[in-house]
Amino acid sequence: MKKRKNTKGLFFKKALVVFNKPLYQIHILEKKDPYYKKLLKQKHPTTLHWQSVYDQHQKSLEGILRTLDLLGVEREVIHRKVLQKIDKVDLVISVGGDGTFLATSHFVKNQLLLGVNAAPSDSTGALCRGRMENFLSILIDLITGDRKPVFLPRLRVKVNNKILSDLALNDVLLAHQSPAGTSRYLIKVGKKQEEQKSSGIWMASGTGSTAAIHSSGMQSVLPTKQCLLYAVREPYLEGKKHKLLRGILNKTQKIEIISKMRQSSIYIDGNHIEVPIQYGEKITVDCLGAPLKAVF
Repeated sequence: MKKRKNTKGLFFKKALVVFNKPLYQIHILEKKDPYYKKLLKQKHPTTLHWQSVYDQHQKSLEGILRTLDLLGVEREVIHRKVLQKIDKVDLVISVGGDGTFLATSHFVKNQLLLGVNAAPSDSTGALCRGRMENFLSILIDLITGDRKPVFLPRLRVKVNNKILSDLALNDVLLAHQSPAGTSRYLIKVGKKQEEQKSSGIWMASGTGSTAAIHSSGMQSVLPTKQCLLYAVREPYLEGKKHKLLRGILNKTQKIEIISKMRQSSIYIDGNHIEVPIQYGEKITVDCLGAPLKAVF
């Protein structure tokens, strides 16, 4: 008989469950919006799966809460839109998809974050290792020590001399505030500097290397690799040979960008965190942000 390894596991006294609301819940059940109710009644192709996704989401959320009760873990439940801070909990559970996981990650400091894909039929959930079906087994493995958390590096963003409180687990985008606008800026990596025009610059962590920046042609790296990937979107070359169009920087390197746009912003982990940037302001990004402790 194989001898079980004597490994040190985790103890969960209290958990915070952060959940998302499906569109059916928001527009039909809560707001009772006549426009969306009409689309649903007409069996519009964009609303065909609304109710089934909601049912799946609710089943997942209820199953997670029952499991925590079964294990004797005290729990608090909160909607992601009203989440402001996290403290005095051992475990944070995001229930939704990648968007909910990323939104929750901005409030996580020393706690462990576990993402649960509440509706796999509707969400990819690349960051969510949990499903309702394996949620109990993941917790047991964490408690017994058969599964260990990982530490995912995050990007740190500085505007002029101010370091932003929001760390990027996935990526940072600098671009014109209008999708149709041209992004104009000076970019500097090491001793090299160029003036460029494009539709923006993606900057990603190892975790985000399989997301948006990957679709621009960048290779992906391990999510635990402490690095900074950058890629210029749709560069306008004007016959010039640019050398700073893409690259992978290590922890000793950084990227500096000076905006030449009157209406630009940086977007952290999607479109929910937007920081307006004024003409002439300098943005500095590196991979020295505090890592995220997560089940991955």
